[in-house]
Amino acid sequence: MRFSRVSFLLLPLFVLWLAACGRATPQTQPSATLAPATQAVSAPAASGQTVFIIDPGPSRASYTVHEQFFEKALPKLGIKPGEKEVTGVTEQVEGEIHVNLDDLTQPPTGTVIRVDLTGLKTDQSRRDKWIQENGPTFLKYPTATFVAREIRQAPPSYQEGQEVSFQLAGDLTIHDITHPAVFDVTAKLEKDTLTGVATTQIKMSDFGIDPPSFAQTLTVGDDVLIKAEIVAKKQ
Repeated sequence: MRFSRVSFLLLPLFVLWLAACGRATPQTQPSATLAPATQAVSAPAASGQTVFIIDPGPSRASYTVHEQFFEKALPKLGIKPGEKEVTGVTEQVEGEIHVNLDDLTQPPTGTVIRVDLTGLKTDQSRRDKWIQENGPTFLKYPTATFVAREIRQAPPSYQEGQEVSFQLAGDLTIHDITHPAVFDVTAKLEKDTLTGVATTQIKMSDFGIDPPSFAQTLTVGDDVLIKAEIVAKKQ
């Protein structure tokens, strides 16, 4: 199962103009580090549920946003006018997944996924540093959290190795603001390893972040695609 991944996970775009204009890079500050999942205090498993602990090595979370550059982007930023998709990725993902393997429709009580937003990387390191200390200030709000509440449209049973699709609904918290979110998930269980991909779309503005817009230079869309690629081991 892949769940947010949140890691959403957002906005290195609205700082592109700063990096391109060659402003001084902020002094590097240490990234927040999530405690290893194996050290986290697991929530008691509900009756009939199996617990899987996320492996932070192969797991990752990412966001993708759309930006558009205008006529002044070339002289200011050295970037030709046009549209572009930007993706930021982090491998700093931890948490646990609770699932009833005999009945996939049962609520996933205890499922919590956490993403360290200070680990997000795009194709420009100066942009990444800027968003940690400015804009969304991820150094101040370093963790995105998804708490699962409900499984929707899941088959009642499955066979080992079979890929299943369903929706995972719950509460997503970014920048200390919480909103409901629904992830589209594909997942597969093989022996003691659970793998999956989960995606959802959010709006920056819902989490207190204004989409960047600079006259005749660039705009960034409010929509953000969040994707989680999760590998979890049976506890």
